[in-house]
Amino acid sequence: MFAGDRLIRQWRIRTDLRRSVAWYARALKYPCRQAADLPEKAVVGSVVPRLDGVLASAIFKAFGLKATFVTPRSPLGLKLKVRKPSQVGADRILNALALRELFAGPSIAIDFGTATTFDCVDAEGAYIGGVILLGPNSAARALHEFTAKLPLAKVRKPRSVIGKDTEHCLEAGLYYGYLGMIREVLARTKAEMGGKAKVAATGGLAALFLKDLPGVRQQPALTLNGLRIASRLISAARAA
Repeated sequence: MFAGDRLIRQWRIRTDLRRSVAWYARALKYPCRQAADLPEKAVVGSVVPRLDGVLASAIFKAFGLKATFVTPRSPLGLKLKVRKPSQVGADRILNALALRELFAGPSIAIDFGTATTFDCVDAEGAYIGGVILLGPNSAARALHEFTAKLPLAKVRKPRSVIGKDTEHCLEAGLYYGYLGMIREVLARTKAEMGGKAKVAATGGLAALFLKDLPGVRQQPALTLNGLRIASRLISAARAA
């Protein structure tokens, strides 16, 4: 929730396809305790297409608003320099919008979510693509679910790389394995962009890896600011 350009409130709701419109409406409206808290506009960056209709109905039920969904066809003034623009996810578009406003030059967003994504913006402010990796928490779940004896490990930085028990081995593999992968992908991405790109990290695990990624700037609300920017640009395009 924004007041102008200022982020004033944020909360999380777990994505669950089994939940009803009424449940999502209550969860969305819960932090709005007074009439003054109710939003005037709603913008959605969805990467779960099966929930789009539910979210649209829930937003209307909670606030009486018709939600705007960000898509590659939205009037954002963002050039998508990729082979198939229609395949670019809303979250990646939003990160690119926020990068363009934050850095005004070549830049990269590393988004530590269910997937770890790299999104790149060139000197002209165009989205030029990126990288998609399995996220650390998703990898931890996969190791647990697809092996007979491995427990579900937490993604955290262990004291040493050499593990002394199974849990320690898993933690070392998840942390240092992902750190090495991120460093390599970042180095090659920056090289392909001319070596001068600025880098922002966002997502739930960004703070964990940041100490071992010198020169990377943490931007916890990067994607949310992309939503704010998208709302402004779409409103301006409609008013023109």
